[in-house]
Amino acid sequence: MKRSLVRHWMTKQVISTSPHTRLHDALRIMNRSQVRSLPVVEDDHLVGIVTKRDLLRADLTTVMKDAWDQYRIVGNQPLEKIMTSGVITVLVGSSAGVAARVMLENKINALPVVDEENNMVGILTSSDLFRMVMEELPLTGKDIRVRDYMTYDLETIDPNASMLDAQRLMATKRIRALPVVQEDELIGILTRTDLLSAAPNVAVTQGRLEVTQQVLSTPVRFIMTSSPITIQDDAPITEAAQIMLKHKIHCLPVMSSRHKLIGIITETDIFNLIVKHFL
Repeated sequence: MKRSLVRHWMTKQVISTSPHTRLHDALRIMNRSQVRSLPVVEDDHLVGIVTKRDLLRADLTTVMKDAWDQYRIVGNQPLEKIMTSGVITVLVGSSAGVAARVMLENKINALPVVDEENNMVGILTSSDLFRMVMEELPLTGKDIRVRDYMTYDLETIDPNASMLDAQRLMATKRIRALPVVQEDELIGILTRTDLLSAAPNVAVTQGRLEVTQQVLSTPVRFIMTSSPITIQDDAPITEAAQIMLKHKIHCLPVMSSRHKLIGIITETDIFNLIVKHFL
């Protein structure tokens, strides 16, 4: 292994914003830059972090944008109202294995990187760790396949199940993605981000229970991603990392040689691999 430290893989040109940035503007920044986490900086000091999940929870669903007054009020709130303070960070000289373990333990996909004086010098994301696996794992001489780290205990959902059903299943099982299966065939995938993007916002739906119920009863087939990208269980795990990096996704349904769904591999599984082989 030639490069296994955080400083070798972190993103140095960090996209950040001010605590006074509006929620709507922050979401536009994240969409434009294709990032899922946005450090919040004031007077050159890291004061918080906000994720796309935070913004989707706080912002308004597109189906409610006709309620302009509420949409404007919520969207104009500053990030300091919802950001996470006391940010979890990692030292620039730490090993990538340590960083992956921190991300696993805290269920996060991005870590601001700081120096000994606690100045932010970069950010380490799941995409950075995918790149590391692609380049460094082959140097270990180990032949690791998707089946060695994939999750076999798979939860799936029927395309006619409601958004509310999906929300409950994800919350109960603490998972972020559900393959959508009909008659034993994989037809789509549903992520937590899909649900958050479509779910009605509490700030807007007060007094409009019928709207909330109508949206949450929508079948997941209308918001799932059809024909999802998949990978075979005997593929090198570096291939899984490469696909997730290229398409900016955090999971891949795993298929057998007979083209049957048998599991899923996620960024969490990749983090586990890094902890085992690079800590």
